[in-house]
Amino acid sequence: MNVRSYTLDFTVESQHVKDVLSSLLHTILFHRSFGKISYKKEGTYSVGSLGMTDIDCNKIDFTYVAINNTDLIADIEKVVSLFHSELRSAVNSGLARTGVISLEFFEKKKARWPFAQELFTWETWNIKIELVSANSTAEQQKRQEIIGSEVAEKVFYITQMINKSEYTPKTPDSESDISNVYVTKYDE
Repeated sequence: MNVRSYTLDFTVESQHVKDVLSSLLHTILFHRSFGKISYKKEGTYSVGSLGMTDIDCNKIDFTYVAINNTDLIADIEKVVSLFHSELRSAVNSGLARTGVISLEFFEKKKARWPFAQELFTWETWNIKIELVSANSTAEQQKRQEIIGSEVAEKVFYITQMINKSEYTPKTPDSESDISNVYVTKYDE
């Protein structure tokens, strides 16, 4: 199976990193989420809807849609904050000005005894962030306007790529196999 891999590049100031990453990660997860699966009996299930919420960015003029789950939102915020902190530390110590954060979608395949379960990645999203500094307030304002429209373009690109009819794992017939395809740790 070939892994679909997408890379999104951004050149931003440190103050925009969290907004850019959060909007992109939430967009990808929102469009890749299937819905609430309820099994009626073996091999029969129904799919319910997920709640959604609009989130306004703090530092750029952009609003995005996210799955309305406080645990998921908090988990993404933690990962984004950690990435931002590590990238700032690398810049401050002169090590790097660029970082990449990845989001992978995979399917667990049962293995024959005595082998362990295997993970097959079927899609990867890489977001590459390069940090820059504005030389003036005017440049900072201009960059802030540009980054909002760049994020909007990337969100549109994400939806185009996700809506292609390419491989996605099928929903398991058995409730006991659901965690092989979907993350099930988030409640309503």
